Amino acid sequence: MKLRGRPAPVQRVIPRHRSPAGPVAWMAALIVALVLGGLYGYARFQGWDLQLKFPWALLSLPGALLIYVCSRLLWRRAGAVPGEALTRLKVSQGAALRGVPRTLSARLIHLPGALRVAAIVLVGVALARPQRVDAPDALELSGIDIVMSIDLSGSMRAADLQPTRLEAAKEVVGEFIQRRRSDRMGLVVFGREAFTVVPPTLDYTVLQRMVSALSLDLIDGSGTAIGDGLGTALNRLRHSDARSKVVVLLTDGANNAGHVDPREAAQLATALRVKVYTILVGTAEEAPVQQGVDLAGRPVYATARFPVDPQLLQDIATTTGGQFFRAVDRAGLAQSFHTILDHLERSKIADAGARYAELYSWLVVAALALLALEVLLSSTRLRRFP
Repeated sequence: MKLRGRPAPVQRVIPRHRSPAGPVAWMAALIVALVLGGLYGYARFQGWDLQLKFPWALLSLPGALLIYVCSRLLWRRAGAVPGEALTRLKVSQGAALRGVPRTLSARLIHLPGALRVAAIVLVGVALARPQRVDAPDALELSGIDIVMSIDLSGSMRAADLQPTRLEAAKEVVGEFIQRRRSDRMGLVVFGREAFTVVPPTLDYTVLQRMVSALSLDLIDGSGTAIGDGLGTALNRLRHSDARSKVVVLLTDGANNAGHVDPREAAQLATALRVKVYTILVGTAEEAPVQQGVDLAGRPVYATARFPVDPQLLQDIATTTGGQFFRAVDRAGLAQSFHTILDHLERSKIADAGARYAELYSWLVVAALALLALEVLLSSTRLRRFP
């Protein structure tokens, strides 16, 4: 006997929804790896050293990604029906669609989301301020204050150094100034009296201009006050806080004027820890001096006698820990300044700092490019319906 009963209810099978989080995550990771790997490889190829100025900013990445994921889930849940899969397109028989081969567009359907996630990651890395670290420069931060005291007495018109002692000295001093980069330099001139032309400064342009403008009629050149010239230079260095202090004293005669004894000035330099480098210019006590020109316009010279005192300059240099030089021609004068420059170079200190170049803009541009590509793909080839 057959028992008739009600047919068993058909179980409705709800297809399991596959979360897009997995494909989006690995696509985004691949995009980020390509972008950052490419930029890092280029930086290493260029020989750059890299650093992150604010590495703690990377902590913002998990929060930003979490906000993005939550916003996507809330947007999808808003139109969902309880108990149903979150499918965008409902068909009567899903089995028929499963047999259809997947196209490239179907495989890349999650690419726009991956591009957005990758852009978020790149912006987070940009917030960490990646920087290019250049090698420390060989800048001279020697902390040396230098005052050049130059003789403008009448004997500097002698022509044993062409065209004159003064003009040769001005050229060599100009070259000396050009080779300094971070030292304060000043200028003092002396004849019968001594005067400050330029106090110690880093404005080498002004200093060069004043050196070029030096002439024998600038001050009274009827005497040579070496002690006053040295004392005035020391007065400019008295309150200096530089690590090293130097006076370069250039003259061609003996001390025969002024109120300060040169050897007493040397003792004062020792007390102030100032080294004095002395340079005696000229070939001998007798030197040619231009008296005028002949009818053909050629210069006419006459021999004049100019007393010198090399021992005085030697004593000044020895007392202060400097060095004495004698220049009988322009090459010797230039060599004297080069030797002084070498002594100063040995006391310099290297710049311990480094220069930094910001690279975050590269990541920002890459992030904007990814967002633009996302908008383009979402609006065209990978547009989703509804």
